[in-house]
Amino acid sequence: MSIKIFWCEWDGKTDSHELLREAVGRYLNRELEGLAVEYEENGKPKLRDWPRVYFSISHSENIWSCAVGDCPLGLDLQKQYEKNGEKLARRFFHPEEVAWMEVHGFGQFSRIWTYKESYVKYTGTGLREGLDYFSVIPGVLAAGQNREETGERFRQQEIPFLENFWMVLTSRERQNVMLEHFRDPREEL
Repeated sequence: MSIKIFWCEWDGKTDSHELLREAVGRYLNRELEGLAVEYEENGKPKLRDWPRVYFSISHSENIWSCAVGDCPLGLDLQKQYEKNGEKLARRFFHPEEVAWMEVHGFGQFSRIWTYKESYVKYTGTGLREGLDYFSVIPGVLAAGQNREETGERFRQQEIPFLENFWMVLTSRERQNVMLEHFRDPREEL
């Protein structure tokens, strides 16, 4: 099965868990009455009743998104900002990423951030380990190639999305990805 990324306009008030239930139901092609979420030791969320269905939620500005698939994955979505992220990059990013931005411009900060956050969602480490212990630059420079990081193979895919947004999916191998805009924000669940 491929990975599906469900997205919708989001007012921040609609319960993200309800949107997740709807997205997983659409992925499984069945109506779900409820959806129990548990957490792995590292804090990564998982579905209690569907152990072979993986998900990752992200939101930015007024957009909510969720990748659902049959393999471990991490999704991040970020609004593209033109502001110079040099100070933040030098403080929090890997030196390889800072060097790349010195050449390509610190306006690429939100793009690199999206790759990094997608990776930490994939591994389940979150931000508690920091962001400077790994580099995503090979994924940016050679998009679509498998890489090894801490002994684990993974692939990062930049997903074409709405104008002025970055969307990155991290998984073990290249995936067929389908985007689905799945609800009108004026609808009630």
